Amino acid sequence: MAFPAITHKTFAALRMRKRLLLLLLLTLACGGAVLLLFRLGALEGLELKSLDLRFRLLSRPERASPDVVLVAIDDKSLEAFKQNHIVWKWPRDLYAVLTRYLHRGGARVICFDILFPDPDMDRVNSDAEETDGEFAEAMREAGNVILAAHLRDRDDLLVQENPLEHRSRYSIIPENAGARFGQFPAAVLPIPLFQRSAAALGAANYEADPQDGVCRRLPLFFLSRGVVFPHLGMAAYMLSKEAQSAQVLPTGELRVASVDIPLDAKGRLLINWYGRGGPGGCFRYYSIAPLISSAIAEEKGREPILPSSAFRGKIVIVGSSATGLFDFRSTPFTALEPYPAMEIYATVVSNLLRRDFLVRVPSWVPTAAVFLASFLVSLAFFYVKKVRLILLIAGLCGIGWLAAALVLFRSHGLWLDVVAPEVSLLTAFCASAVASYQTEGKARRHLRSVFNRYVSPVVVSEILQQGGEVELGGKEVTVTVFFSDIRDFTAISEKRSPHEVVNMLNDYFSVATEAVLRHEGLVDKYMGDGIMAVFGAPLPNQMHARQACLAALGVQRATRQTRPLGAKPWPELETRIGIHTGPVVTGNIGSRLRMDYTAIGDTVNLASRLEGVNKIFSTRIIISESTFREVQDEFVVRELDVLRVKGKKARVVCYELVGIVGQVDESWTRRVTGFRDGLRWYRERAFDKAMIVFDSLVASFPEDGPSQVYLDRCRSFMKSPPPEDWEGVYQLDTK
Repeated sequence: MAFPAITHKTFAALRMRKRLLLLLLLTLACGGAVLLLFRLGALEGLELKSLDLRFRLLSRPERASPDVVLVAIDDKSLEAFKQNHIVWKWPRDLYAVLTRYLHRGGARVICFDILFPDPDMDRVNSDAEETDGEFAEAMREAGNVILAAHLRDRDDLLVQENPLEHRSRYSIIPENAGARFGQFPAAVLPIPLFQRSAAALGAANYEADPQDGVCRRLPLFFLSRGVVFPHLGMAAYMLSKEAQSAQVLPTGELRVASVDIPLDAKGRLLINWYGRGGPGGCFRYYSIAPLISSAIAEEKGREPILPSSAFRGKIVIVGSSATGLFDFRSTPFTALEPYPAMEIYATVVSNLLRRDFLVRVPSWVPTAAVFLASFLVSLAFFYVKKVRLILLIAGLCGIGWLAAALVLFRSHGLWLDVVAPEVSLLTAFCASAVASYQTEGKARRHLRSVFNRYVSPVVVSEILQQGGEVELGGKEVTVTVFFSDIRDFTAISEKRSPHEVVNMLNDYFSVATEAVLRHEGLVDKYMGDGIMAVFGAPLPNQMHARQACLAALGVQRATRQTRPLGAKPWPELETRIGIHTGPVVTGNIGSRLRMDYTAIGDTVNLASRLEGVNKIFSTRIIISESTFREVQDEFVVRELDVLRVKGKKARVVCYELVGIVGQVDESWTRRVTGFRDGLRWYRERAFDKAMIVFDSLVASFPEDGPSQVYLDRCRSFMKSPPPEDWEGVYQLDTK
């Protein structure tokens, strides 16, 4: 039976030129849309969250410099002094005692993350002068104390500003490069006495990303009324290195003490976080109360709780971690626990000391990745026909890019954008799926609709028997249903023109239909590259199961022997066939304008399912148990499995149809016998014994798919045994 060739225009969407054009359009459209979002900053919030997650998953607390320690005004210290009738704010002589203690111990830098904008107003005037003066004198003697200042972008009438008496020891080279850093017209400064006594002032300013208010980067310098204020962390670093200038390089980097510090476009340092904050985190914490007690003990010649020598060579940052003082900031680790502000400055100092710099990869890299991701996914949709393989390719691309980002972050301190390329993958996947459905899917649907118009002439006999009067409806009969399909037909047709595909199908259908009709079967319909046939209807035939099996073997034999078909050499076509015997409803189904004689029911559905089971076992013909009971004396079969199909509770035993009794060679006999022994051990849960049998079969017959399948199952069950109520049933979840 041959059918007219389908016109070339039907398959025009599959031509190489149009396919490449569509591929290019999809790549540009998807990549361009994502790139626009990327450039406009619409994806930046998600990208920042991905960076935070990288810090939480891959941070390295051991990298934090041990030379940076924190002295915390914590809840325990507040309570301890309160019991001695000293309430917050503490008298300045306590800071004087602490400063002398740290200086005596050899601390390299003492940095106070505390604002001292007012005299000690809680004391009487004479005591205020005494306590402030004692603290100022301690700072002058130490010569390495840094005090905090807070720079402001506007005057605040509620705060009385102190005059700026401090003249910065630091400078920026060249001078005009200072314009790159923040300019502030006002500042909250320590009292003049403290400004004159401190070695340096540092800006305790906090900057948060506008997307979510999280601190991830800080300017390292500020300018106010012509004076250079290093960030508090930078001031501590420069004082420790005895550096007095910072040079802005042509590359945009900042050179301080022979160290080149990478900055972003706005002159900010990307903070490379080490881990969670607070005691027990990255940096060594000391509660201030025991230190002041130790300091007083040392000055009185008594044994201290902690000797001052413990701070030799340390950069000490004094600040607050008490809950009631509210000196906490939002960082990537705030979700885990509160993060004291002073630890941000400690992290900056450690980054500078250890040269632990985080650098964002140039934007051209994620830009290229966006278009590459779009191209690869679109390419997969148009040149890979298996959906699972397309998903695998897209998944590998996404996982590969994510893995690269994690490796670069962990090992090289590089921030590679993740969100934009991953969004590009998802966008291209969805767009390509729609485009593929509208082009190649449309062509395949049209192919099916054309072949479905052709019905078997056998229906004419049924119409004549009814006197030419065709009624809707039907009757229930027991038949054998035959389903066939060509393996990898889409991939085969992909490499040929539409005209060649149709000619090849016509030749194949001719030999397959001949085999079906020779054994009194009814070709119910052609479905793309598949055939549905019914044996036992519309004319009764008691041997319908036998005839279906003979037809199946005949189709397999014809497709092997008839190459090349016609005048054109075609590829080898491997046909997969499913056969099931059972009740169906047959009759003319449709409308009065168009109706087809067909069979419907669960028997048809199961035959179709069995044809698909061939994919699991790499077999050619699978029959059901009901068919097997009808033909077991005439054909060599091999029991394959017990299945439970999707949506059904009943179990289905399936068999591989090997050949006619007496016409099967000895190797097949040995294969069937050995397989039966292995299957018995498998169902008795003796997976080690079954594995030996199946391994031997695979070694002898490498092409034997069922043996390989059971060998893999045995290996899996050896590692993870099935439940106790396991009955050897395989759940078939696909249709």
